Amino acid sequence: MNIGGTVAVITGGGSGIGRAMALALAAEGVRVAVIADIDEQGGEETARLVTATGARGVFFKTDVTDPEQLHRLIDQTQMQHTRLDILCNNAGIGEGGIDLFAEDTDEESWRRVVDVNLTAVIRGTRLGALKMQELGRGGVIVNTASMGALRPMPSSPVYAATKAAVVHFTRSLAYLHEEANVRVNAICPSFVETPLLERERNARNATLIEGQPVLQPEMVGKGLIELIYDDSKAGAIMRITPQKGIDFARDIAP
Repeated sequence: MNIGGTVAVITGGGSGIGRAMALALAAEGVRVAVIADIDEQGGEETARLVTATGARGVFFKTDVTDPEQLHRLIDQTQMQHTRLDILCNNAGIGEGGIDLFAEDTDEESWRRVVDVNLTAVIRGTRLGALKMQELGRGGVIVNTASMGALRPMPSSPVYAATKAAVVHFTRSLAYLHEEANVRVNAICPSFVETPLLERERNARNATLIEGQPVLQPEMVGKGLIELIYDDSKAGAIMRITPQKGIDFARDIAP
């Protein structure tokens, strides 16, 4: 897909990877970048940074766990900007040191990780694909997963489970490319220098993160652009690590 003149929605766009994605799209000529986030201050700042590049940055306050707000995000984007070409389901949270097996750990503390990292991605992908089909232009959807989807994370098992589910959900939608001209792909970065990583450093995961090589968010933005431009990629899982840079995970053979 040629990015010039397109309209993109980036959830979790108020900081970190989402902000890097928005700025990478702006650098490639996106016409409008809709920044969706629950964080008003961060979302407005990303919109200003996008606008400063010559593109149009628009902030849309959104809690991705609320179905009505997610519906409104997609519908209003189309109504206000006439199209929807790119959707980055990027909003995500960590476990923040939750001990799943502690006596005082309540269900809500880990259920929100599932709601944000998985349920909202499924819902966002569905709504985005339906809107792209309705508009008749097709489009590209990129889901943010994690290298934690591809290897065990004893310190964050719920987080790892949600990201693994995103990977297999994305792989299973490769058929949409031929049926609906909608390509769904996923990005699996390793540790990225973001506010989320900083929160995890301050939780019980700090010893696991300490000493690990860390990516800059701009590297993930670069991967996003590669996925959007490459029309051969459908259901592809991009890995981004400091050791190997950008490559792709192989499908799991039966």
